[in-house]
Amino acid sequence: MVVWRAVSETRTSDEKSSHPAGVRRVLVLFGVLVASAAMPYFVPGLERLRAFVPGDAVPFTRFFDFRPPTRVAIGGATERSERERSDEELLAAAPLPTAPSPRVRGARAGALGDLRIPADELAGLRRPIEDPSGAMEHFYESLRAAARRERGALTRILLYSDSVNGSDLVTSALRSSLQQRFGDGGKGFVPIAPGWQYQRHQDVVWNQANGWRVRVVNRGRDPIGRYGLGGVLAINGSQHSTAAFATTDEGPGQSVATVRLLYQAWPGGGVVRLRVDDRAPVLVPTDAAVVEDMDHDLRVPDGAHSLEVGVESGELRLYGVVMEREGPGVVVDGLMLVGAFTRVLGNFDGAHWRAQMAMREPDLVVFWVGENDVISRTTGFDPEAYTEGYAQSLARWRPPGSPASCLVMSVLDSGESVDGAVQSVRRVPRVVAAQRAAARRAGCAFLDAYEAMGGRESVRRWLDARPRLVSGDYRHLTPEGARIVSMLLRSALLAGYDDFLAAEAGVDIR
Repeated sequence: MVVWRAVSETRTSDEKSSHPAGVRRVLVLFGVLVASAAMPYFVPGLERLRAFVPGDAVPFTRFFDFRPPTRVAIGGATERSERERSDEELLAAAPLPTAPSPRVRGARAGALGDLRIPADELAGLRRPIEDPSGAMEHFYESLRAAARRERGALTRILLYSDSVNGSDLVTSALRSSLQQRFGDGGKGFVPIAPGWQYQRHQDVVWNQANGWRVRVVNRGRDPIGRYGLGGVLAINGSQHSTAAFATTDEGPGQSVATVRLLYQAWPGGGVVRLRVDDRAPVLVPTDAAVVEDMDHDLRVPDGAHSLEVGVESGELRLYGVVMEREGPGVVVDGLMLVGAFTRVLGNFDGAHWRAQMAMREPDLVVFWVGENDVISRTTGFDPEAYTEGYAQSLARWRPPGSPASCLVMSVLDSGESVDGAVQSVRRVPRVVAAQRAAARRAGCAFLDAYEAMGGRESVRRWLDARPRLVSGDYRHLTPEGARIVSMLLRSALLAGYDDFLAAEAGVDIR
């Protein structure tokens, strides 16, 4: 009995003394696991080890997908495929619908004959632009001026999208291909600070801003609805807030000749400090009697440059920076409203949105939104209400007297898992029809991207394609898928442009 009690007391004493050490070991192990899980989100090159990325239904499940790894065209993992494929190879491998019968292309007739688009450049055409009212005419006229290499001819394309282009990959591919044909007009617009965690820009060195508070158009919380051209208003959190931009070593964005700051002036506004390369800083006061949108241009010798935006004093309200060349050429602004529903466009103050457009002077504004309306589980879908709301938004951006063209690009096919099988979301065709109706009401042209990619169940075919064209969430694009979509859009734009030239030259292309 004595022996048992002594042993019992010894064990009790040992157990009591071992509990704190055991707890420490568990905490240390837990800390190591947390640090290991967090590391891929902060260390470049470890993106493939992330336990969860947008689009995954359940964390860690992506580790059990044994198909070739792909990268979603949203977020930080925007690196290109290890084996780059040519556009022709991608088109051949993509499960696209049969191309339409070729019309008479490349005919050399009249003074415009040498500007026509060769038939082989339109190989990606799967769906032409629907333009019964001639909404695209100004854009085609602008392209013609760039093709003629007229001095200062810059064709500006603005493309609003949601997260399907959250990393600027579709617009980057479009930017590159159009600049190869018509000339390099520069990178275009970049916000001061990212409005969303998974917003990225290609064709610019964008050292993402430090110390800025942002208000984004999605949330609609700015009291006067001024979010800037890209839907992101940046307010400095301290006197040390900075943002840095620079040209790239290759591809679009290698050179810049004009740097333009878009900002808000207001009573009590502070002073912006702009520094190009190692030059003396330029100070821009933002104090004004009333709230108004302003811009400030810095001219530099055409070439490689860097820009630092900082705070000299006070509070700043900044929208973004435009990096352009003199032309002739094309500029494509990727304006990504990550996570936005179509109705978010109504959060822009109308007068402010028109003022931003007037400063940017676009030749074509493309609206490619609606993906979140397709997948929304919280509300029903009323086609008439959607059409009316979208049409009203499309009528609000144009400054008085602006000749800019307007194009509505439909949503792509989206998928969902039903009993273990991937199926198209049944709402997609209804959203596409409503978007077509909204475009017609607003006097915009329309591109049916849904049918261009293959229509119903095309998301499953794109998922099974090699290379894979959509991600595991059945709606975001891989880099290869983004290139395919850019080719579908580019071919439709060039086909419409070529038809315009043919009509000018009196060529029958039927």
